[in-house]
Amino acid sequence: MGVFARITKGETCMNRIFTAFASLLTVGALLCTLASCGSSEGDEAEVFSTEAAVYTTGASAVGTSDEDVLAYFNKLANGIKDQKPAVEYRIEKSIPTDSLRVTKRGAEDAAEPDESLKALNDAAPGVRDLVLEDIKRSGGSIAYGDENEDMLLVTGETWMSRLTPTDIEDALLEEVGDNYYITIRFADLSGAEAQDVLSRAFDLRDKEAILASPELQKVSAYLTLDDYDVVYRGCRITATVDRLTDRITQLRYYKAADVTAYVTGAGTFADYGELSVLLKLEDTVTYDVNWDSGLPVSPLESTTAD
Repeated sequence: MGVFARITKGETCMNRIFTAFASLLTVGALLCTLASCGSSEGDEAEVFSTEAAVYTTGASAVGTSDEDVLAYFNKLANGIKDQKPAVEYRIEKSIPTDSLRVTKRGAEDAAEPDESLKALNDAAPGVRDLVLEDIKRSGGSIAYGDENEDMLLVTGETWMSRLTPTDIEDALLEEVGDNYYITIRFADLSGAEAQDVLSRAFDLRDKEAILASPELQKVSAYLTLDDYDVVYRGCRITATVDRLTDRITQLRYYKAADVTAYVTGAGTFADYGELSVLLKLEDTVTYDVNWDSGLPVSPLESTTAD
């Protein structure tokens, strides 16, 4: 049963508050579709440094500049879509409770929200849990050789990354045993720049599509979403590479968005007037990649000559 079916039964004031909040959070969560790397609860991902790395011979000679590491990553990541290994994937979404609050429009920086908004702010954690119950975790698998364009980032494309050196903050590589560990980090991004840069490796929803979402029609009697601002902070991609074969064995994408949604109350919420809803959306996607075809080996290939 969907979140709206669960919370709109009956017409109490609290149900209407939950309905309005659930719509905002559900629409907001669409901003955080797919891609990422790191912990969905904000843990700091390990960042690999090249300073102490000792590089030995692998399948390819890899430089340590941002340009060299990124070019190497792009080649291997795009090879996953082209060569179609088996993949298991996990998607996690979260909205930290301490990031979620409602304020009067223009009072987003106030230390405490207006007392008249206490009911809305008190309802926020419960609504968050209801929304995340439906979307917080998902996953699946792709068999060796199966089409993967609609399952892997960037969905619908024949490639996974078209990042350029100007898109990223840095690209770091460390060699440990038979593996390379790659970390690609992004500067804070907002507006058209975020859409332009992050869409080269992540899935992002277009603002016009969000504002026209049918989800908003479900609560149009209570509020309207006038606009929103998003700042992406701490986005990163990490990859584990078998350096002897030049094949990625794990990819993780982390995308975090600080969202300020500007809404106006309607109907029974008209007295609230113009409000701002602030929240942080976190999205983590992990791909475990298996290059073993799983097919039987030909006797001609497996038989050792006497």
